[in-house]
Amino acid sequence: MKYKPSRIRKIYPIESPCKKTIYNSFIDAKESIDYLQENKGVKDLSAYKCSVCGFWHLTSK
Repeated sequence: MKYKPSRIRKIYPIESPCKKTIYNSFIDAKESIDYLQENKGVKDLSAYKCSVCGFWHLTSK
């Protein structure tokens, strides 16, 4: 006999109030910066913790 859930629920991902790409930690953001600098030639990137959503974003400022 197959298992059948009693109730089917849709699960939606959490949406950030920010439209920028989010990173869970400074380390994740730093790894992304390293990748972009090595492979894409992007320069002068840094990471900052957003005061709105609490996640980390990248900036060129």
